[in-house]
Amino acid sequence: MPSKTLPSIKYTKKVEITENRVIMLPDVSFQGAGKGYCMFIERVARQESPMMQIAVIGAGLSGLATTIALMKRFHQPFEAWLIDAQDAPGSFGNGPVGRALTSEPARDLSVIPDRPDDFSDWLKGSLLADGPIASLRGPQDLHVPRALFRDYVMARFSEALSLRKDIRIRTFRGEVRDAIPQNDRVRLRFREGDRAEFDHVFIATGFGVARREADSWRAAHAAADRLSQCEDPPVLTLLGNGPRFASLLLDLRASGYAGPIHIRAATGSLPQPHGRGHDRASFGPPPASRSLRDAFHYIRRECRTAENREPGQWQSVVDAASLRLSAVWRNLPQKERNHYRRHLLHLHRHFSTRIARDTHRRLVAELETGRTQFVSSRLPAGPEENTVDCRETPSASVLARLLGMDLDLLSVNDSGGLLMDGNPLFGLSLVGTAASSLRPGPFVFAETVRQAYRAVLDMQRHTFALASRS
Repeated sequence: MPSKTLPSIKYTKKVEITENRVIMLPDVSFQGAGKGYCMFIERVARQESPMMQIAVIGAGLSGLATTIALMKRFHQPFEAWLIDAQDAPGSFGNGPVGRALTSEPARDLSVIPDRPDDFSDWLKGSLLADGPIASLRGPQDLHVPRALFRDYVMARFSEALSLRKDIRIRTFRGEVRDAIPQNDRVRLRFREGDRAEFDHVFIATGFGVARREADSWRAAHAAADRLSQCEDPPVLTLLGNGPRFASLLLDLRASGYAGPIHIRAATGSLPQPHGRGHDRASFGPPPASRSLRDAFHYIRRECRTAENREPGQWQSVVDAASLRLSAVWRNLPQKERNHYRRHLLHLHRHFSTRIARDTHRRLVAELETGRTQFVSSRLPAGPEENTVDCRETPSASVLARLLGMDLDLLSVNDSGGLLMDGNPLFGLSLVGTAASSLRPGPFVFAETVRQAYRAVLDMQRHTFALASRS
């Protein structure tokens, strides 16, 4: 096991609470002069052996799911840093964003993969036990405000933390500039020059997303307030057509904005709504071919068969096709994977990302008014005052620059393990949106959770292998 060195820390403020020890660190220094903000939660008994140092880049849903997986499945002492450029853990449910409905139903939002109904049961026990919704139907199909989902995730985070006496959790606000593997460890460098080394780094953030979600909401409402002052307001343009755009557009209308809105999106169509239920079409075994063309011929043929067998169940067919493509992916050479990333990934993402049925119905009604319409997908040459970027697509090129590697040599396996020209880069894992910039998914939260647990188990196997060698 390589030796572990803790970053140098200056403690400037300390607050004691029950059981957990919480220390607020407004002035954090790693190996440079930069400053940040950190919260330190400790539940560790006195021990002599050094703790494994782990970084989780991203304090959103993927980062929290990864940290919960670490606390539940990594059975040795560790110190985990939750690093985010702007947000504290759980902030995805703050402010107006928290009013927006989750894009996926409750049945698909469990943070515990072996208990897929965990969020539904939490809703039932916490809010719906005696309510009319519980008497009419279960909460499995509900799309709830994101603030409520945030409460569930943070509750499960706290429960997992309370069961571990041998770990430390820190949060740090800072922008990671690069993540470079070095001698069985990974070195992170931050924007202000700070540096820190970790035994393992999970990249669980939307690298390359054109604008952070909270920024999109602030910009949209600021533009709407400004344009509302005009007697004949000019057009407000929204870039993108994913769940973020859908929630933002409906919130603008609900807030009273009546000016014209244009939607500029590559597909020129709304995201599809979720179907009812969660039955999944069955596909035959994938081909052993190493050709992307053969893989898509197989998927197209199986889709036609599934559509004939289950008419109207297009969502089940698409879900099955996505799972099959992930299986076929393992056999594809790097050249074919790059072809998929360049030419097919965007389309695959569009058909795999869905919104609530009620949200889709309201969007259709809004388009029928004529106040809102799709326009050419041509992107503006530069920033435009009345254009708000709502795109959510991660950038593989930004990820490659972060790692200092050739994009055409990068790939990700099923466990989120990063590969360089087919060889594993130990110490680095991609989870959620970051992984979906290089491979077929995950595009939905349930698959992100499963990938997080696989990534943790994969890290544990590698850790044991290192320990046995040393």
